[in-house]
Amino acid sequence: MSVYFEIYEIVRRIPRGKVLTYGLISHMIGGRMSAQGVGWAMKALGGPKKATSNKEEYNSRTVPWQRVVNASGGTSTHKIAEIPLGLQQELLEREGIKFNEEGKMELDKYLWVEGLS
Repeated sequence: MSVYFEIYEIVRRIPRGKVLTYGLISHMIGGRMSAQGVGWAMKALGGPKKATSNKEEYNSRTVPWQRVVNASGGTSTHKIAEIPLGLQQELLEREGIKFNEEGKMELDKYLWVEGLS
């Protein structure tokens, strides 16, 4: 199994209203990819407009990419042109996650710790 597919399977298990960080996912796969590499895997899913069919098992509609955040509890998708500005935060807010005025969440409240064991 490709390491990207392994990452996608981890992300698929993150429950609604919970998140993991890029670095924690890196740790979960034994450090075979860095936190940045996990970000590349998320980017490879394609933006929401690209995933027009479900022919591919892994795409932005089948993997809840929005549940992967940076180590400070913020979003990093503002760097990706295919993803509309603010979309990740909006999707997480719909799941009940609250952000402060600096665009950060309380990681200790929303982190999916059950997935780390």
